Amino acid sequence: MTPTPQQAAFIEALVSTTSNIALVARAGTGKTTTILQGVAAYHAAHPDHEIVVCAFNKAIADEVKEKLVKAGYPWQKVQGSTIHSLGFGLVKFVFKSKVDANKVRDMIRARNEPIYQQYGAQISDLVRYAKGAGFGFFDAIGDNAAWYALADHYDVNGLDDTSEMDAIVAAAQDIYRASLAHTDVVDFDDMILFPLVKNLRVKFTKDLIILDEAQDLSKARQALARKFLKPGTGRMIVVGDDRQAIYGFSGADAQALENLTNELNAVTLPLTVTWRCPKAVIREAQKIVADIECATDNEGEVHHTGELPAELLATDAILCRNTAPLVTIAYSLIRKGVACKVEGRAIGDGLLRLVDRWKVSSVDQFIRKLEDYRQREIQKAMAKNNEAKVEEINDRVETLLQVCLAVTAKGQHSLTAVRDFINNLFSDDVRGVLTLATYHRSKGREWNRVFLWEHATRCPSRAAKQEWQKLQEQNLAYVAITRSKNILTFVN
Repeated sequence: MTPTPQQAAFIEALVSTTSNIALVARAGTGKTTTILQGVAAYHAAHPDHEIVVCAFNKAIADEVKEKLVKAGYPWQKVQGSTIHSLGFGLVKFVFKSKVDANKVRDMIRARNEPIYQQYGAQISDLVRYAKGAGFGFFDAIGDNAAWYALADHYDVNGLDDTSEMDAIVAAAQDIYRASLAHTDVVDFDDMILFPLVKNLRVKFTKDLIILDEAQDLSKARQALARKFLKPGTGRMIVVGDDRQAIYGFSGADAQALENLTNELNAVTLPLTVTWRCPKAVIREAQKIVADIECATDNEGEVHHTGELPAELLATDAILCRNTAPLVTIAYSLIRKGVACKVEGRAIGDGLLRLVDRWKVSSVDQFIRKLEDYRQREIQKAMAKNNEAKVEEINDRVETLLQVCLAVTAKGQHSLTAVRDFINNLFSDDVRGVLTLATYHRSKGREWNRVFLWEHATRCPSRAAKQEWQKLQEQNLAYVAITRSKNILTFVN
């Protein structure tokens, strides 16, 4: 492809300057193509330099690797990777480690004290989140306040007696330290954490590191990427869309792209012309992000209606700010014989953890436990003036109640049926059937027709009080709107 003027400006800066660069790429603007064009030009100009393109996840990294191989670059000079893979390379070289995703769980099970047996799930969650936050590198492992803040931020709840938290935090710190000492085996989080905490030396630093999806990187991932940069002469190219930063609640640095740009003193270049969305959709997106532009002559369509169409296709998507309405819609569609899935296996796994929380076997017993859980956790959240947590709790409980309703409507009354329903409904990377997804889970995807369910009443969330929360709600709306390749319909 012939580069657009914006792509050409990026390539020129990459080849003819020595600056770090922040490429702010709006939705659907062809950033992967632009990155690969930049790699081609830079490698031609500096064939002896080592380049690594860091994708956000393994699937995208594999896609980038395949394209780099097809382009014929020597693998010693041009590589595609994830930051996790770079970190694991260091860990494996130094410690000869093997990977075991259940490392922390097995450590907890090996402890005989009651606190580990009763609150093993909460201890495991705390340890996982602490690793992602880089405890021992950014914060002291023994900083109790940091652990409590972590528990609040990630909703590590479910404690009938809040006074147990001191013992749970102490147990989590114990497991955390034991995990750091146990270097023969590493989990996914250790791949990022170990090189930082143990200050592992990077033998082969890079001349050029390109960080894709930079707006979603945690502080630990950012730090590890910088560790691989060649001192003095190495350059960092951060690529992302600050208006697609929507994971501030889950460990990503809400200001990652801005922070990296400032820390690197990077030159900011735009990529604003989208090839995905038609003109009518872009006009909607411009109400939120003014600089996004349309590259095509396709006018497209934007509609406002009170109901879904009679015919829905496998190339369509129904998106909603919250999960519970999607389960209601899905069950209604399934009863009509419409094949559909809800995007997000992790959402299903989270629901299953709550299903398995109490020693009950019937749906009726579970509903009583669930309502008691809702009241208790909401009261705790309200006491902390945390309305966002209240909304999360309500959405989770309402989702499970909708599942229970669907199960009992079929004459089934066991929790086994609830588990089966969840396992069958939630999936990753849904293809070939109608997709239902939250705005968060829709990121990175695109469909011909997109239906935004109850957008006007659900986005922004009424629980968004802080400025960063309000901004992320705007970002969510922008992400949802820009998933459409042709027709966008607001269903209110």
